[in-house]
Amino acid sequence: MIHVKAKRHPIGGYMSLEISGHAKYAEYGKDIVCAGVSALAETAILGLKHVACVKPLVIKRQGYLALKLPDNLPQEELKKATIILETIFLGLKDISKSYPSNVRIELVEEVE
Repeated sequence: MIHVKAKRHPIGGYMSLEISGHAKYAEYGKDIVCAGVSALAETAILGLKHVACVKPLVIKRQGYLALKLPDNLPQEELKKATIILETIFLGLKDISKSYPSNVRIELVEEVE
């Protein structure tokens, strides 16, 4: 199962995503659930870098991806970045609704 953990940012949107595991929906290379989740995760990184002009902290290895927004971002970049992560999280939630046996979502509310 793929586990998605998202942390909310105190101003709204999300400050980090952590994705781990494998969907095990189909054999390796033919798993549409893994492909969908991976595509959204990679799109998040591209959007943050090229649209929000933010360089997130990214850790990637087999079956694991974590990304976190840098601390102390200027307001405009932070606004763009949280919108991008909000959009990606909506896509991940939609996949989890369609494939509840393969993707689990956890939302962590950040406390100031």
